[in-house]
Amino acid sequence: MRRKHASPPACEHYRSQAEMPSQLIARLRQLAFDHGDTYASYLVTEPDREYFWNADRQGVVGFRRRGRYLTVADGLLAAPDDRSQLLADFLAFTQANRWHVTFVNVPRNEINVFRNLGCQVSKCGEEPVVRLQRTTWKGKDWEWVRRQENYCKRQGAEFREVTHQIDDSEYRETIGPQLEQISREHVASTLHRREMKFFVSQFNPADLRDRRLFIAEEQGRVTAFIVCNPGLSGDMWAVEVYRRRHDAIRGVVPSLMMHAMRMMQAEGVSYFSLSLVPFVRCTPVAGDSPMFRKVVNFWWQYLNPIYDVHGLFHFKSRFRPDYREMFVAANPPLSVRSLVSLAITWELFHFNPLRLLVRSVRQRGNSERRSLVTPDRASECLLRDLRPKAPRPAELLLAAVDTLPAVELLAHEEVSA
Repeated sequence: MRRKHASPPACEHYRSQAEMPSQLIARLRQLAFDHGDTYASYLVTEPDREYFWNADRQGVVGFRRRGRYLTVADGLLAAPDDRSQLLADFLAFTQANRWHVTFVNVPRNEINVFRNLGCQVSKCGEEPVVRLQRTTWKGKDWEWVRRQENYCKRQGAEFREVTHQIDDSEYRETIGPQLEQISREHVASTLHRREMKFFVSQFNPADLRDRRLFIAEEQGRVTAFIVCNPGLSGDMWAVEVYRRRHDAIRGVVPSLMMHAMRMMQAEGVSYFSLSLVPFVRCTPVAGDSPMFRKVVNFWWQYLNPIYDVHGLFHFKSRFRPDYREMFVAANPPLSVRSLVSLAITWELFHFNPLRLLVRSVRQRGNSERRSLVTPDRASECLLRDLRPKAPRPAELLLAAVDTLPAVELLAHEEVSA
């Protein structure tokens, strides 16, 4: 019989979604859709997590546990005003069970919530975000992506969004099998030859839930696709999975991403996240872990062939995004064991050493990689909070006065006089 772990009063702990009632699974998806504010927030709906719900089910934390070490990738899924209490309840839960917890993908605007409750905060990378309502895709900065679009269109590529209903015969019999084939080919060509778990989605065309799917076609044949995760009640979408056939037209993935951004811009969507670039610009912050900072900076400088962070940054920088600093928060502070647990959870070192050697040689001999964009010492375009700030009382009063009819304003002025 499984041991029941200690929980604060009125809080709930489930070892999997299979233990949760259907209405709670629906609430999980709704919280991720409405209150998720990073690329990874919607990953909480993946079936490989345990779940902690605080009192009255106001919020949820999804986590993976290895022995005494917990990893949280999806953030605090609750309304902003409820997050501090959710974190306090969750830390009480972990401390009662003598567990060590590490939160990944904590945006800068939330780090004081973690610090106030005794967590150690260290920078782990940046999330590039395109502000759609401030972007025109004109001028020299956007020349590269426009060139990809124009080339693909001249070669006959067509782009569209697909409604991924499993009862749709075209999707079930034609599109879905092609997506699976493209995904298998892509995974087989990677260093790890498997989908890296927990920090990325496990692609399943039959179960995309609230995600949006865009495909590229050449003569009726699907050649590439991207999958976008939702957040902020649909005001943010994050492209987290993008894959192509090896014989697809050059530039088809960035062109497909541009198609999705143009569609969302027309819909009034505010943000398009390009997902995290790990280890970029990991500069010191107050009270951080020097050990973690040295590890990630060493990785950025010397271990790029294992996980091509330089290539990721270069590709995503072509879309001229703004950047959100992202952090890890740990309670108790990070240790060697918690870092090892983090890497194992990510399955970062599950690869063939021979394939790593071949990749390293190819990267060294590739002249194009010498022209990769190098990040500046500090980003000039930093985003803090994607949510609009609540107006101050004086601003609310002015807004109310602006909406008064002219007659009421005149009467108000006469009384004041």
